[in-house]
Amino acid sequence: MDAKVDIVLATYKTNIEYLKKQVDSILNQTFENIKLIISDDNSNDSNLRKILEEYSKKDKRVELYFQEKNLGYIKNFEFLLNKST
Repeated sequence: MDAKVDIVLATYKTNIEYLKKQVDSILNQTFENIKLIISDDNSNDSNLRKILEEYSKKDKRVELYFQEKNLGYIKNFEFLLNKST
């Protein structure tokens, strides 16, 4: 059985260019048995949402969540950690 790594990423009003670099870097690693779990904490940025959805469509390892209300940094990561187990 191959090891699998879950990577959790919380976003909120993120600079899109930095986000792309971060996600591309994660997905282009030589170790490919990963799941990238991304939760956006209600950014209200349709461009951000669109880009994240494009990543999810292109790569089955990307799992997305969009919060209906702002949870805050800690609760957003708690949500992600619960999804990764």
